[in-house]
Amino acid sequence: MNPLLAFQLRRVGRNKQYLFFTVLLPALFTIFITKIIGGQMGDAAGYDEVAASVMVSMMAYGALGAALGATIRISFDRASGWLRQLRITPVPQTQVFAVDVAVGAILALPSLVVVALVGRFVNGVQLGTGTWAVLVGVLWAGSIAFVALGLLIGLSLEEKAAGGAIGILGTMLAALGGLWWPVEMFPEPMQVLAWFTPSYWYAEMGRDVAAGTAPALLPVVALTAFTAVFAALAVTVARRRPLHAVSG
Repeated sequence: MNPLLAFQLRRVGRNKQYLFFTVLLPALFTIFITKIIGGQMGDAAGYDEVAASVMVSMMAYGALGAALGATIRISFDRASGWLRQLRITPVPQTQVFAVDVAVGAILALPSLVVVALVGRFVNGVQLGTGTWAVLVGVLWAGSIAFVALGLLIGLSLEEKAAGGAIGILGTMLAALGGLWWPVEMFPEPMQVLAWFTPSYWYAEMGRDVAAGTAPALLPVVALTAFTAVFAALAVTVARRRPLHAVSG
């Protein structure tokens, strides 16, 4: 493994807040929401549908938060002078950037796996072995959209502003994207607004897989478009604002 990648993973892995908010909390929400809403269903089929839907939403919520939280760390590294220190090493700036992308993607995986295990063994979600693998794989691949978004914010904003922005943005994406409650419960204008959030399409891909089908074309195209836009903007900002810059 790349030494810089291993070092960055150890740094974030020691962060208890990361473990709580992106792994443990979504798992607890999965149990709580399923038992509350699923318990009101009149039959087993209704409970199973709720359990699967909530599980996918919380997988998306945890991975989204992990990807954003891991990648905005770049603003903190700039402020602390760590990126300036890296500049005197043989490590090129492109590799520093690539490592941050890899860290964001890797750290999205634990939440997906843990919430899936909770869905299966605590809430009784029944999917085929291949479906479980595809579900985790699809949501892991889709998390790159939020890695790109996190990098964009981390590159654009200073340390304090990035921390606040990521909290607000994560909450808005979860709420408006239907990760906390079904979009069908929204007023009609807010249902339309959900279509303009990457989190909505991200969860829709997962729900398609959980229902036993391949992700529909529209969610795939929409999330790919969001990813491309976020990545292009991040690259543009990185070129204008080098990673080692302390301010400005």
